[in-house]
Amino acid sequence: MTQWLPLFGSLIVAMAALVGVLVNNRTNRAALTAADERNRVTLDAAQRSVESTNAAAERREHDKWRRESVLTAVSSVLAISSDVRQQLLRCERWEADELDRVDEEIRQIITGSRGFISSLRVVAHRKIPNRCEDLMRTLTAALNISLQRRRIELDGEAVAEEITEIQALWSRAIENTVEEERSVINATRLELEIKISAEVHQAAPQPALVRS
Repeated sequence: MTQWLPLFGSLIVAMAALVGVLVNNRTNRAALTAADERNRVTLDAAQRSVESTNAAAERREHDKWRRESVLTAVSSVLAISSDVRQQLLRCERWEADELDRVDEEIRQIITGSRGFISSLRVVAHRKIPNRCEDLMRTLTAALNISLQRRRIELDGEAVAEEITEIQALWSRAIENTVEEERSVINATRLELEIKISAEVHQAAPQPALVRS
């Protein structure tokens, strides 16, 4: 019996070693699984961070594009308004034989604003294009009054009271165009969160009115 003792001892040692290996392997697998999970969590977090950063960058680019689009369209509308208003301010120079031509030319200029206003309906809140349309309607009304004023002034039978009355009406029409321009500017500043200091407002020159 004693001759089997070394063998039993070897078997016990081998079994103990095997158990140790199995336990060690299980521990290693658990450690690897935990490490893999940590890596997965880290990678997921990194991916979410990259996606969030990319999304934020895309939003910034979109906001920049939208802002520039709104400013470009509004600036174009205001440029048209300024051009028309400057022509109306010189209406006392219009001669009788050119009134129809001037009427057609200025109406075409006003019509040129439609494309910009349509663009604003896509990229801006409806308040801005609505204000722009109000401005164009006001310019059209001012054009009609300017033509009426000039026809009365050129009418040799018009009395002084008629001339004074139409000139006062014309001045008010021009003032209305300036007010509508300010309305467009204020709506744009509000939507795009453009802040202007009080000093700039006070220093801004007011459009001059030409009175006969």
